[in-house]
Amino acid sequence: MKIDPFLKAAAVAGLGLLVTACAPPRAPPATIDGYKPPAIFGGFMSPQMSRTGCIDAASRYYKVPKQDVTPTSDQQSMEDGYYVVTLAVAGQSHPVNCSVNENGVVSDVVRAP
Repeated sequence: MKIDPFLKAAAVAGLGLLVTACAPPRAPPATIDGYKPPAIFGGFMSPQMSRTGCIDAASRYYKVPKQDVTPTSDQQSMEDGYYVVTLAVAGQSHPVNCSVNENGVVSDVVRAP
């Protein structure tokens, strides 16, 4: 009995898919094309230097002591190394958004919507 080469190839491919589907999940690689995602410390994605730059800028803008400015959350922008840090400023009813790079250089401090 001779097996058709097409059927043989289909059987091998099907077996390969079955083995791949049943394999245990693997952890993603630490880097993808040289990019390493930032480490998250204390619930924040932005580096400490960035948050400190935003606290300083908001403190100067709203003329309050640095102790009265608290970061509440942050997001990484589409461009690597830039963050939007949301701050709570004492005496302000709305939160404040601060655009900053990873070196702590602040671009803008605006009232959050």
